[in-house]
Amino acid sequence: MELYKNAQGYTIGELMVAIVVGTLLIAASAATYIAQNRSYTTQESVSEINTQSKIAHDMISNDIKTAGFGVPDDLAADPIAGYSTVMNPLDSSTGPDAVTIIGSYRRIGSFWPAGTGPTSGLPCPAGSPTKIQMNTTQVSITLSGTVGANDSDRRFLSFDGVDYAEVKTCTVSGDENNCSGTITLDRPLTASYPLRDTNGDSFCDEGRPVYLVEDVTYCVGGTSGSTLLRIRGNANVAACSGTATSQIDPIAENIEDLQLAYARDTLNSDGMVDTAFQDAPAVPSATFNSAIQAVRVSVLARADKPDSDYAGQGNPPATIENRNHGETNDDFRRRWWQKTVTVRNRWGR
Repeated sequence: MELYKNAQGYTIGELMVAIVVGTLLIAASAATYIAQNRSYTTQESVSEINTQSKIAHDMISNDIKTAGFGVPDDLAADPIAGYSTVMNPLDSSTGPDAVTIIGSYRRIGSFWPAGTGPTSGLPCPAGSPTKIQMNTTQVSITLSGTVGANDSDRRFLSFDGVDYAEVKTCTVSGDENNCSGTITLDRPLTASYPLRDTNGDSFCDEGRPVYLVEDVTYCVGGTSGSTLLRIRGNANVAACSGTATSQIDPIAENIEDLQLAYARDTLNSDGMVDTAFQDAPAVPSATFNSAIQAVRVSVLARADKPDSDYAGQGNPPATIENRNHGETNDDFRRRWWQKTVTVRNRWGR
């Protein structure tokens, strides 16, 4: 036992120091983890609001920019789903605005001479391609997806972006209630459209594009009341809802405001803006709508989670167009996007 006579363990003081140092290290690690987790959560929330709301803002802007493509020259004589102007705003000074725009936004497939298609063996000699002839009133459509034309709410068509016509009669079939076989139009085509042979076998295998001319509404609503919706066809704009035949697509969540202001050509119909940006009238006006040449689009989005490091600093802009926003002094970060776009295909429609 003499061998271990001078052996000694840790003193109480040394153990206490080790415990304190260990505790400090654990606390520092925990604090670092909590800070990093908060930072990650904040970055994730900010990234989501930036990405989602920017995409939504760009979608609205791009659709407004291309509104009027493929629509008839005289919408008063050929209204689309009851609309006689390309731009149809609904203004609100106490809530989000809404707008219904008319255009050919969806290519549904290609059109061919009646009774033919890409696999029908239609001759397509080099230098003298087979054509869909001018003045024809019957065509066939080969779909590129599941949505096609019918003889009711999807009867408005643009052929090659040049000719407008409506489905007069067709045989409707399938789950999507699409026209099949020969489609009879309500008016003759005003131009001829050559088909293409893309593989050099002297048979036509590519038709000409056909688009749905439709009404598309952007508004803020949904179950949460803050979802930006795109409603294709027959929207109840004031309620931001659709019908049984509407296609309703949620575009972005946590949208606090959508505001739109309009600049118009009111002097000589030369397509040039000659007014300042202004809100749409409280009562919809075809005269106001038909003169719209440019739109200022504003989208206000809010993060989906509060940020404790942003406590009391979350306030929306005081005013966006004609809507005033009260102070909220909350913990939510917000993004406000604004862009001015020119409506390209207007000319008094």
